[in-house]
Amino acid sequence: MKKKLLLLGLGFCLLAAACSGKKAEKEEVQPNQSEQEAADSQEEKTDEPGEDGNDKEDGQDIPKGDKEDDSQAAAGKELSKAPEVTFTDYSQDIKDEDNGVLMLSVMENCPVISIEENQDIAQRMNMVFEQQHVTNQDEITRKAQEAKDYYKSLSEEEAAAWAGYGYGMNYKVMYASTRILSMEAEGYDWQGSTHPNTWTSSYCFDVTTGDLLYLADILTNEEEARKIVSQHILDTITKDPYKDALLDDYESYVPDVLTENTFYLNEKGLVVICNPYMVTAYAAGTIEVEVPYEQLKDVMNEKYLINIK
Repeated sequence: MKKKLLLLGLGFCLLAAACSGKKAEKEEVQPNQSEQEAADSQEEKTDEPGEDGNDKEDGQDIPKGDKEDDSQAAAGKELSKAPEVTFTDYSQDIKDEDNGVLMLSVMENCPVISIEENQDIAQRMNMVFEQQHVTNQDEITRKAQEAKDYYKSLSEEEAAAWAGYGYGMNYKVMYASTRILSMEAEGYDWQGSTHPNTWTSSYCFDVTTGDLLYLADILTNEEEARKIVSQHILDTITKDPYKDALLDDYESYVPDVLTENTFYLNEKGLVVICNPYMVTAYAAGTIEVEVPYEQLKDVMNEKYLINIK
């Protein structure tokens, strides 16, 4: 149960970072009211329309709307091709400055999204991962200090066998289309135990707007949708190869599997991520349950129903 609470806490931290990124972006683009009013007033004085109702610029008639920024006009419009995703490698080995002994081995590949026809939208999505990268750095600093403190407490024999701690965040694209971008982040935290603590979180974007999608965005009836999802999870985990790894009272935890950062969309349906220690032991690994769109079409926003007529 302690490990389950830890995983849930980590998931909430990831979600909070993503939400703060969206909030920061919205605040950043809001102009100062007084400055905007002054700019509007100046524009009214200097940009008088011509007799035919067109704007004038450099002595030429320009039809209204022709000066509208293409990227802004394209917001909400389905893309002509899927976003491209590359990765920036922030992996590093943190060593003790005094003796050069490895304290913490870090693996992190931060996504960089590119949309040729609308880079403003791409930047909205990139901000989510940039915020998470900052959060990761704070966690890495803390864990490196924990490793250093623990190493100092070791005996000479124990220090000789020391291998350092490990921390990682590995992203990968799960689905990319002209409407949806789904990504996973596989995290791990190892402090010398038999196996590392691992968890998987997800990011699902509407690439026509750059918005991170939440359950309220894709589900029109969340209560009924959760019943459908829970049944699919039960059908999956009670069969091979997972049935022998079920935790005691696992059924009571099934409704907790679907959260804001454990789902994504692909070409077939809604995928729900079931992390270790949620309903199964660590040995079962991370379980992904795919719920077909056909079974969700009555409780899901039709905008995100893919390949359903």
